[in-house]
Amino acid sequence: LSLGAFDTTQPFNDDDIPFRLSLGERARTVAHVCRTGTLCTASEKHDGHPFGSHVDYVLNEHGEPVFLLANTATHTKNLRTNPKCSLFCQPVSNSGQGGGRCTLVGTLMPMNELECQEITDMYIDFHPHAAQALNVNGKFAFYKMVLDDIYFVGGFGVTATWVEPNKFAGSNPDPLAFDAAEIIQVMNREKKGDLETVIKAFTDVPDKIQQVDMMSLDRLGFDLRVRTEAGTKEYRIGFREKVGTRFDVQSALTKTLQEAWERLNGYEESWKDVSERPVVMYYQSAPRQ
Repeated sequence: LSLGAFDTTQPFNDDDIPFRLSLGERARTVAHVCRTGTLCTASEKHDGHPFGSHVDYVLNEHGEPVFLLANTATHTKNLRTNPKCSLFCQPVSNSGQGGGRCTLVGTLMPMNELECQEITDMYIDFHPHAAQALNVNGKFAFYKMVLDDIYFVGGFGVTATWVEPNKFAGSNPDPLAFDAAEIIQVMNREKKGDLETVIKAFTDVPDKIQQVDMMSLDRLGFDLRVRTEAGTKEYRIGFREKVGTRFDVQSALTKTLQEAWERLNGYEESWKDVSERPVVMYYQSAPRQ
C-alpha cells in the first residue's frame, strides 16, 4: 500500500515536492525526535535470528546513533559476534501506520576515548539515568552505528523509500521537530472547519469534502489530506514567512487561515498585490470501488 519515492503516476517524486523538507531532513527529524528505539541484532543463541530490544540513543554530529550499552546485555553479546544491526525509530506522538518512521541500517563500532568525552554530556542531558550507569566502572560502554542505509516511511500509503546516508548525515532536523505533533493534534481537533476553508480557498477540489486532516507540519509549510467521493489527495500548503520557532509557526498558520477566509468572503482585493500562496498537489488516489 506504500508508494515508492519515484512513483511516476504522481505529479512529484518525494524528494522534489516544492516547499517541503527533503527526504534526508524528514528522516533525520524522525530519528532526532525519538531518542529511543528498537535495536535489532543477530541472535547468538538462536543462530542469527533477528532479536529486537529497546535502547536509548542520541545522534552525534554526523547523524550516527550513539548507544550506552551494558556489557552483559543480550544485544551487546550479539553484537560482539556480528556487529551488523538496525535501529527502528518512531515517535510516540506519531505512532501507528499513519506516523512517520525510519530504520537505520549499519554496523556497530566501539567509540574511542575522545569520542566518548565529546558525547557524554549530551547523552546525559537526554538520558539522565546514564550518569549513574557511567559511574559503574567497566559495566557500560558507548558504541556508535556507522550507517550503511536509511529506510524512511512517511505514513500510510505514501512515502516509503531508501535515503542515502550522505543525505541523512548532511541534513539538519526541522526546528519544529518537538512542537509539530502537538500543534497538528490541536489543528485536527479544533480547526477542522478552518482546514476545509483552506482547501476551498487554495485548491480546485470540486467535490464535497468528506474529511480533511493535517498530516505534517514543518518550517516550510504543512500537508493536508483531503478525502472526497472522487478519491484522496494530499496538498502541501507553503508558508510565505520564515518559520523557525513555535511562535513563528503559530503566526504563520493564523495568517494562512485568515487569508483563506478572506478570499472566500469577498476580500480578494486585499490580497491582489501579495504573491500567490504556495500550494502543491503532490499525491492522489483513485476512489474505492
